[in-house]
Amino acid sequence: MTFIEWLPLAFVCLLGAATPGPSLAIILNQTFSQGANAGRLASISHAIAVGIYAVGAILGLSSLFQAVPMLANILITLGALYLIYLGVMLIRSTNKPEPVINNHSVMANDGVKQAFIIAFLNPKLAVFFFALFSQFIPTSGTSITTATILVGTVLFIDMLWYLAIVQIATTIKKRTQISNKNVRLLKLFQGGLFILIAVNALIFTN
Repeated sequence: MTFIEWLPLAFVCLLGAATPGPSLAIILNQTFSQGANAGRLASISHAIAVGIYAVGAILGLSSLFQAVPMLANILITLGALYLIYLGVMLIRSTNKPEPVINNHSVMANDGVKQAFIIAFLNPKLAVFFFALFSQFIPTSGTSITTATILVGTVLFIDMLWYLAIVQIATTIKKRTQISNKNVRLLKLFQGGLFILIAVNALIFTN
């Protein structure tokens, strides 16, 4: 694959990563509430889950989801229920004082799990990558080199995009004094957004 052939792949991957959704909300929430390092760890975790689906697309995972739609629907439903859980927890947390936790790695680990699960419970990624990769894989099959380029592009663009988001959010956080009231409003907005996205997914899945 030449550099000119690779550019459209990278561009589409960037557009996919830049599309707003629950992943963006989780990364921002971790960055604003737990700090830049938590946001970076969540970004890396999310990229790994996306990379797994990229590998799955090459191995034919999307064909499995198309052959057994119920399996994809189950994953989508689980993802929606998890979003509702996160939304409710965020809304409930606005009525409680901020806990003082000395071990920030505990909170960072929560963000890592949340980012990974949100991406992993989105089987539409496999279908998206299958459609995308089909434009770059020869009909005779793919080589290890081509497969590595495809998966690596997906993984690193997703990771670099969210790392850039974390950096921007960190800069905004440093330059802006965010009051406790605004933090509560942000959590209410994010919690409500998670629930709305989940309800939408459940309606259109079933």
